[in-house]
Amino acid sequence: MDGLERDPRGTPATERLNYSSYRLSRALDRFTENLALAHGVTLSQFLVMQVLAEGLPVSNAQLARRTFVSAQAAHSVLEELLKADLVARSSHPQNRRVRLVRLTEAGWTLISRCYAELEELESRLTERLDAGAPLVDIVHTAAEALAGGYFGDDEAEAEAVAQRAVTNRPRHVPSRLAAARLRQTKRRASEAGGDPEHS
Repeated sequence: MDGLERDPRGTPATERLNYSSYRLSRALDRFTENLALAHGVTLSQFLVMQVLAEGLPVSNAQLARRTFVSAQAAHSVLEELLKADLVARSSHPQNRRVRLVRLTEAGWTLISRCYAELEELESRLTERLDAGAPLVDIVHTAAEALAGGYFGDDEAEAEAVAQRAVTNRPRHVPSRLAAARLRQTKRRASEAGGDPEHS
């Protein structure tokens, strides 16, 4: 950086496994969320569908544990998926008090399309990785391959934030530049006769 002097004790954060792992996790989350949104579901809904795509009906409590959320949060996501006809409830064969959830045919179709795109991403990542490299280098390379979840790409960030704006649980605060681009896009849509709140 111009005019700034680096302390000689400094080392890149990306040389530490915890930092690169966190960056990779965020990149994968953002990629998966963008993929899910492109198919009309939120990341939370997609994670629930992934658990159900194992093929076994599960209870609300099991879903909560498997998706790392509270039972109330899992119930809320399930209600959204039920309304979208992507999941259905059924009775437990041995316990009448337990209601099970499974994917509908529409749910299986959606998850299959998403999985095809995820498998393509996984193949691209695998091609970039060197199995003989240190673990921290492998994780760093994987994060780089995903662009860290569009780090530094304001156009991609603005587009992703615009998709999130239609959900009831926004998860990402845009950078100033991306936010400005998002406002510009909404203004253009408004001038063209579109609804600025839903553009």
